Amino acid sequence: MASLFSSTKSTRRLIENSNRFIRSDVPAALDQNEIQWLKDQNVFTIIDLRERSEQALKPCILKDDPCFDYFTMPVTGGNMIPSNPEDVTASYIKMCDENMEKIIDKIVYSYSNVLYFCNAGKDRTGVVSAILLYTLGYDDNYIVRDYMRSADELKEFLSDHVKANINADINVITPHEEYITSFLGWYKKNRA
Repeated sequence: MASLFSSTKSTRRLIENSNRFIRSDVPAALDQNEIQWLKDQNVFTIIDLRERSEQALKPCILKDDPCFDYFTMPVTGGNMIPSNPEDVTASYIKMCDENMEKIIDKIVYSYSNVLYFCNAGKDRTGVVSAILLYTLGYDDNYIVRDYMRSADELKEFLSDHVKANINADINVITPHEEYITSFLGWYKKNRA
């Protein structure tokens, strides 16, 4: 499936046929039609899951737009790339702290529809999405399917990243079903 926007790689509805929650990679270059689409769909709450230093490197075009309520809510412990595939699930678990609870509450109880994102829209955004879907009562199959869509949507981008960065491990940066399945098992046991 294609991104909702031509200017992003992985913008999509979290829940089919609903614009309540829109997950994305950083919307750095939305055009006026894409911005108008957000307004028309009542998407006025914007949650940036990145640290301020990341925001400075790749600013979101919506940050200074007075039509939107823009919140910087960094996912704690989530901006470092794990060194090997065995550490990916552990990195997801590290994201689950009081900050994560605040992020989920902000999204669930927002007055408007919500757009939330990190840089690529797969790990931090993927964990937030998994917790949000679990909180809303969706089953593991739905959650895993949503997570794995990022692998398909970002395949070319991630492949290009590995070609440009010889130390990057494609298995670490690409979503794999076992990463989110293991995370969900931990989450249900420890946080639910």
